[in-house]
Amino acid sequence: VSASRPSTGSASRCMGLGVMGREGLPHCARRRAMLLHVLVSSQLWKFRPSRARAASIDPFFERLHNRYILLRPGETTFEAADIVDSNPINKGSRERGLTVAGQAQVRRSVESLRERGVDAPTVFYDNGARASQTADLVAAGLVIPRARMEPEFRWLEARGLGALEGTSLHEASARMRALDTLDIDSSAEPADDGTPNDSVNDVFSRMRNTIAKIENSYGGGDFIIVGGDATVLSVFAAAACGVDLREHSRFELRPGAFFDLEEVMRESKAGRFRAMDQSWPSAEEIAQAREMLREMGPRIFSETEAGSWVLGPKMRR
Repeated sequence: VSASRPSTGSASRCMGLGVMGREGLPHCARRRAMLLHVLVSSQLWKFRPSRARAASIDPFFERLHNRYILLRPGETTFEAADIVDSNPINKGSRERGLTVAGQAQVRRSVESLRERGVDAPTVFYDNGARASQTADLVAAGLVIPRARMEPEFRWLEARGLGALEGTSLHEASARMRALDTLDIDSSAEPADDGTPNDSVNDVFSRMRNTIAKIENSYGGGDFIIVGGDATVLSVFAAAACGVDLREHSRFELRPGAFFDLEEVMRESKAGRFRAMDQSWPSAEEIAQAREMLREMGPRIFSETEAGSWVLGPKMRR
């Protein structure tokens, strides 16, 4: 059969050589495409969840069989200075780790965990300085062998705040909470220094990979999750409680604090959960912390807004 003498047979038409319509497609192909479009559109209209709840109805989180302790890293040097420091290129720098106050916060939580009988957990933690230093304190305090310490290189990473990098952390946090209430795909404006601008959905997708790995690899036990920042953990808590991910900030932990996820889920289901009070450093404390960063100077300098801040505004791009 040639294209110049099209056959009316069904086999030829289904191969794209039949009678042509106005769009340049065989009539049978057009009809098939139209039927498929109607079918798919009707199914999406019927079953598609709202965009803002799409990630919070995941049935995976309804059948967790391990116990999870969500531990936020203690206060970091950049948190004390009220500066956003979210570019993963910097996260391995030990100078970006915990302050003396942050170490004390973690030690208090470790003591509380010991009193609760959490004495043989496995610890999954982001491999950045803030989470690694926190995990080291946990391991020392609970005498956890190295075989039970599991670093994550990407999936528990802190949320990238894009163009907000290097700005006031307090103000940036308030801005992101407002954006998150609109849509789980909202994010900060992109940056020109390589800092990611992650949405809640981005954080959720990465975090879920870690939890799925644990659920599929372990048959029960205690697991401490040390996220790269508070958002990783608040998104996990919201998903486990079946709460709209736009409201994840209700589950935000203070630096160095922890949640026992089973308790949070019970309290949330009963309508008794209360958000944890957040505290921010005073203007005087911020000034002192920023002076300490300036003294570190080139040790924490990098081609990012948060890194270059310490050398003064003339060095910022």
